Parts: sequence; C-alpha cells; structure tokens
Amino acid sequence: MPATATLLRLTAVALAAAPGAAPARTWTDASGRYTIEADLVAFDDDQVILQRDADGELGSLRLEDLSEADRKYVESDEAGAKSSQLIDAPQVWTLRSGLKAPGRLVDYTRREVTVARRRGRVYVNDRPLESLPKLYQQIVPRIVGNYEENRVDSAVSLERWLVSRRGQPQSYTVDGVVMELADGAEYAVPFFLFSDEDLELLRPGWEAWLAAAGEHDLQEDRSFELQSLAAAFQQDAQQRQQIARLQLMMQAVDAGATSLWEVTLYPAAGTSGAPLWKVVPGRDSRMAAQAALASSPGFTVGPVRRVSR
Repeated sequence: MPATATLLRLTAVALAAAPGAAPARTWTDASGRYTIEADLVAFDDDQVILQRDADGELGSLRLEDLSEADRKYVESDEAGAKSSQLIDAPQVWTLRSGLKAPGRLVDYTRREVTVARRRGRVYVNDRPLESLPKLYQQIVPRIVGNYEENRVDSAVSLERWLVSRRGQPQSYTVDGVVMELADGAEYAVPFFLFSDEDLELLRPGWEAWLAAAGEHDLQEDRSFELQSLAAAFQQDAQQRQQIARLQLMMQAVDAGATSLWEVTLYPAAGTSGAPLWKVVPGRDSRMAAQAALASSPGFTVGPVRRVSR
C-alpha cells in the first residue's frame, strides 16, 4: 500500500561539526522510511532543530512528522536541558564596522526609526538618544548614514546633521533582526550592519518571515528557527567552514516500489543561489537526480545517495 505522504521542509545552514561533540541520535520519521543521524539543537511546540552528524548541517523538522519514540525523547528532561543550554547562551556579534554587539538574536523585524532634534536634544522614536543603551547609541547614527548616504556615524555628527535640517524629524523603515540585550531590552539591528558571512545566515529566514506576513504561527516558526540557528552559529564560530542554504522535501513513497534518494544540487554558472539538497523518490539514482532537477532549474547534480529502500 502507498506510504502516508510526509512533507518535511528544511531551511538550513552548513556548519562544521564541533570536535568532541556527543554522539548523534538516529531520528526517524513517522512512516519509518527516513532516518537521519543528528544531534538535537532546540525545539518548541511545533518543530525540532537538528544538526546532521555527517556534515554539521542544521535544519528544522515538524514534531508531528517524527516517530513516537523521537517525540517522547523531545519531551524528556535531557532534551529540555540540552536545548536551553544552547539557546540561552550569550552571543556576541561582530558587525561590519568592527563594532561588537553583545546580544541574542530573537526575531526578524521591519520597524520605523524616527530621529529628530528638539530643545537641544536628539530623540529616537521620542526617546532621548542618551537614554538608549550604549550599543544602540552607536547604531542609530549608522542608520542615518546608510539611508542618507552621508558621513553621519556618531552622536556628534548625527546632531550636526539634524541642526542643518533645523531639527526636522526623519523616518526610516529598517529591515533587520531583533537583538535582546542582557537586561532584556530589545532593539532592531539593520541587516546592512552585519558582515556578508552573517547575512548568509540571516537572509534566507528573513525572506520566509516576510512571506508569512499575517500568519502569526508561521512567523513564530521562522523566529524560533532564527534563534536556534543563530545560537548554533555562534557556538560553532571557530569551527565554521562554510554556509549553504538548504531545502529538504520528503514526498510520499510507494511501499517497495521506489527508494528515497538524497540529491545534492549546485547552482550552474550564471545562476545565483546557494547549494541545496533534496530528498526525492526514484527507482534509481538517475531518476532521483532528474526529479530533483525538475523543481530546481539552473542547478547541476552533485553527490547522490540512497537514504531508504
């Protein structure tokens, strides 16, 4: 009989596996047809974030698509302690300018930032600039300098610029991430302040978060994935070798009629994008490669391996 259709979507970041890490678990989907050797990174009520043992790649799987044994493990004290240890660990991000930003990334955001000068003081969203955390006092002038394409990069140059405008307020729509500071305060940090390497981590999830606008649960999933990926990214910063965006789609497989194959795809010359891999059904590796390419025009086939019979 045909196997129950299972759809697992994965947005992932390739990280080098940390040396000395604990042995990975074998995770199994609800149908029993797909397994993966991976270590638990984090989880919430809807999904788990796993780090694949073979190459350190990270991705998310829906809890409802996992086996009963895996769901019970996620409910255990061991799993809870492991997840909390990583997610709650301190983070320090080095921005493009070299500025150190100590804070956890907890969400994506699109916010209005308004600067103005009134009665001899600079205000940011109606709060005095000097009342903001030191980190954000340095970020705000850089927001103005970026959008105005001028040399504003400090509190002094920001005030001078506002004086030249006779203090008139100016607003900017800022796309970026929400950074939670040690005291619990949250501030928006624009994408343009991050390094190119960090942006490779942040951008794919941002596009998914935008696409889920108006759908609270989906945006919550993207936010949780950001928290997990950012935490793992920071933890493995010294071992990190490369970043790749991935997508995993597992389709229904007729019992005994076909196998599941993991197909790695690379962007062809002239095609933008990052490497990805897909799990697709096929009677042999050639058919699996053709199926993977059919949904990813502009890519070429890399390694192919069978993951189930």
